[in-house]
Amino acid sequence: MPRDELKVNIIIKGDRIFLGAQATDCDPKMATMQGNLQTALERIPSFVEEANRQWDAAPRNPKSTIPEPVAPVRTAAPAAASKTAAQPKFF
Repeated sequence: MPRDELKVNIIIKGDRIFLGAQATDCDPKMATMQGNLQTALERIPSFVEEANRQWDAAPRNPKSTIPEPVAPVRTAAPAAASKTAAQPKFF
């Protein structure tokens, strides 16, 4: 299904090309390849078709299920212990 608004980015550095596509309410689609500007321009129609098929199936990637980190338990040091540990005098 074609989108109402579509952004396509082309970044060329040397002989490397980065293609990116973004549509409203969809995660971006990205690809890299070898070539020049002509290669990138020839690839855009099929790249946009792939992006639309991907977005039709699942517009957003699934949310990560990584567990939250557990904070270490900290205990307060007794006040007396901190007073007894003085810095040694060398002179």
